[in-house]
Formats: sequence, structure tokens, C-alpha cells
Amino acid sequence: MNEKKPNSKDAAPGSADAWFEYAKEDFFPKHGTKVIVALVLIAIGVLMISNKFKASAEENAAMAEELGKGLDYMYASKNDSALAAFEEAIRDGKLKGLALAKAALLAGNLHLQNRNLGSAEILYGQAVSNAGKVELISSAAQHGLAVVAMERAAENNDYSEAISLLSAFINKYGKRTGDLAKRHAKTEPADKVPNVPDALWKLTLCYLETGDKEKAAQTAEKLLKIYGDSQKAADASKLLATLVEK
Repeated sequence: MNEKKPNSKDAAPGSADAWFEYAKEDFFPKHGTKVIVALVLIAIGVLMISNKFKASAEENAAMAEELGKGLDYMYASKNDSALAAFEEAIRDGKLKGLALAKAALLAGNLHLQNRNLGSAEILYGQAVSNAGKVELISSAAQHGLAVVAMERAAENNDYSEAISLLSAFINKYGKRTGDLAKRHAKTEPADKVPNVPDALWKLTLCYLETGDKEKAAQTAEKLLKIYGDSQKAADASKLLATLVEK
């Protein structure tokens, strides 16, 4: 005896049989093509995303390899070869984004060591433009631009640009307050970058070079108060002692 097949009318509402019969007799005949098209589109989208991630991974690996060439030379103390490798990768468009920012920063540092101030300035500018939200890279490049301005000031005796750049750097990145109670309670704001004390010390020297001993002393005192645990604090302390004697 043949069993009667359940249909959407016979099956208990809400049961698996009812859903299956509804899908077979009603849903798929009306919407089957749309469902298939949607599934195909989803599959294509997943494939495109997968290919994009694969291409991105391959691109990042290639850029890391290019950056590594220069780093290998630096570790071997072959700075001229390192500079050539970084500049070639930048010039030939082999790097972009953060990888480009890193290479430009390192190349800028090497040019600064060689006192090629114009080249260093250009590369630091590229580093800032490509660093995005990575403050360790962008702040280091901005610090480099301030050092370039200081080196030029030593030649033309105009420290206005260096003072402006260093002051802006300190205002932007210097978050510590020098409040010892908050520091002990671990509620004092922390700097996100490590070179604020160095910028304060360089600003102190700039004021000293302009003959403004009052501002030099104020900046040294700020350095000593807020960053008394830094390597530059000892220099600030010695300078303040010298200024008092005079």
C-alpha cells in the first residue's frame, strides 16, 4: 500500500515536513532563480575578497623583502649600501604606505648623519605623509625635520623654524604633567612616543643659542620636572646650575 506523501497542507504547521513542502512547491518555483543568483553573487564576492587578501599578502611580503635589503645593510654597518637600497626601493615605486614611511624615515636619518639636509628633509616629509596613524613613525620623522631646522640654524643663526617645529612637537606629543602623586597612582597621562625629552632639550639649546636664557631655563626646568627620569634630565640639571652661577 502506497503511503500518501505529505504536502504543505497535510504537514503539521511549523514542522520540518511543512517547511520542506513549502520550499519545494511554493518558494523555489517562485524565487529559486533569485536564490541561485544571490548565492552565485555571494560566492563571487567571497572569491574576490579571498583573492584581494592573497594579493595584499603577496604585496606586503614583497615590500617587506625590499625593506629588509636596506635593514640588512644597516645591521652590517654598511650605511651607504643601506641608503642606496632604501632610495632605490622608494624611487622605483616598490614601497607604499607604512613600508614607504619606514624606508623614508631610515633614509632620512642616514642623510642627516651625512649632513645632506635637503635630502633628509624631503625624505622625512615622505615619512610623515605615508605613516598614517602610526605615531612612532610620523613623530620620529617630525623630530627629524626639527633637527634639520636646527642644523640649518647653526649655519644661518636663525632658530625661529627650529623653535616652532620643536614647540609644536612637544605640544602634540608631550602628555606627561610631572604630577608625582598621579604618577605614583598611575593616573598621569603617558606619552605615546619616546623622544619628547630630547625635543625639550633641543628646544632648551635653541633658546640658549638665541640668547634667551630665561626661556632656556624655563624649558630646562620643565624637562627636569616632567622627565626627571630621562637621560636628558642630567643635562638639564647641569645647564640650570650653570645659568644660576652666571
